[in-house]
Amino acid sequence: MEFIKAQRTKIPHISPLNLASRTSGIGDVFLTKPTFGHVMGAARDLSLVLKFTAEMLTSSPFHSTGSNAGLGLEAAREFLASKPKRLILAVRNMEKGNAARQQLISLKELPTDIEVRKLDQGSFESVRDFVKGLNGERIDIAIFNAGVWNAKWKNTTDGLESDLQVNVLAPALLSLLLIPNARRATTAVPESPAHLTFVSSGLHEMAKFPERHQSPGHILTALNDPSEYNQQDRYATGKTIGLLWTRELAARLSSNEVVVNAVNPGFCKTGIIQNMSGMMAGMVKLTELLLGRSAADGARCIVDATLMKGVESHGKYLSEMQVKPESPLVRSDEGRELQSKIWDEIVTLLKEKGGLVQSAIP
Repeated sequence: MEFIKAQRTKIPHISPLNLASRTSGIGDVFLTKPTFGHVMGAARDLSLVLKFTAEMLTSSPFHSTGSNAGLGLEAAREFLASKPKRLILAVRNMEKGNAARQQLISLKELPTDIEVRKLDQGSFESVRDFVKGLNGERIDIAIFNAGVWNAKWKNTTDGLESDLQVNVLAPALLSLLLIPNARRATTAVPESPAHLTFVSSGLHEMAKFPERHQSPGHILTALNDPSEYNQQDRYATGKTIGLLWTRELAARLSSNEVVVNAVNPGFCKTGIIQNMSGMMAGMVKLTELLLGRSAADGARCIVDATLMKGVESHGKYLSEMQVKPESPLVRSDEGRELQSKIWDEIVTLLKEKGGLVQSAIP
C-alpha cells in the first residue's frame, strides 16, 4: 500500500533558476551543487555529475551519467531549464550520447555548453579514466544513477556480476574518486557545499538479501557466485547496499564539506526493464503500465535532491521530494553493523580490482 501511495503522489514542478547569471565564468566544471533553495544570492560555477544507466554531465557545470535516455535525458532537460554553464553527458555508447546531445541542443536559447564523454560503469578502468579526464576540476553536484536490471547472470570485463558492478561498485568507486573535485567546489563557495547524490529505489524495501548472513569478508563473494544468484532479488539487494554505502560515506564526510544523500525517483516508465523476460517481466511491465511514474516526474525528484535540498539531507534518503525512512533493515542495529561490513568489503574489492588507493578513502 505504501508503494501505491508513493507512486500516486503528485510531483510538483521546480521553478527554473538562472544559473548562468550566477556563475563566475569557469567553464570546465562538471556538476557542482548549488543549494539554490537557501543560497539564492551566491555566485558559483556549477558542476554536476549525474549517474544514470547511461551517463551525463551538465554545467554550470553539471555531470550526469545515464543521460542518453529515460531519467538521464529528462534530468538533463530539467537542469537545462535553469541555464547551467556546462553539461557533460557521460555515456557508455558514444553514438547514443551524441544523439542525446543533439536533442538537448535543439532547445531554444540554450546558453549551456554540452559535451559527451565516455564512461562505462562495467569497467573500473573506464571509471578511473573518466575521473582522470576531469583534471581535478571542481564538481558541485554528482548524481550517481546506475540502473541495470538484467534478466540473467552476466559478467563484466572485470569478472564481476554486472548488476553488482554497475549498480553498486562502480558508483562507489566514482564517488570516492570525485571527493577531491567536490571538496574543491565547496572551498570555492563554503556556504553551499557540493553534493554527491545516489539515485536509489523504493524497491530496496523488498530486498531479501540472504547474502548478508555470510561471515565478514564474504558477502560480496556470495553476491558474485553464479550458483547463489537470484535475479528476482538482485536489483533490490543492490539498491539496499547502495543505501548502506551512502550512509557510511555520509558518516565519513562532514555536511559542511560535502553533502551526501540518496534519492528515490519512483518506479518510472523508462527502459530499465528492457532486458527482463518471463513471468517476472510481465508482472513488472503491468505494474509499470498501471502505476509507473513518468520519467519527467522522476527527474524532478532527482533535481530537487541536488538543487533544492541542502545540509539537512546529509546521509538521508529522499522520496517524493521529502526525507523518508529507509527500509527497517537499513535502519536496524543489524543494518548499522552491516553498513560497516559492506563498506570494508567494497573498499577491499576496489583496492584489488578497481585501482583504489588508500589516500582516496575518507
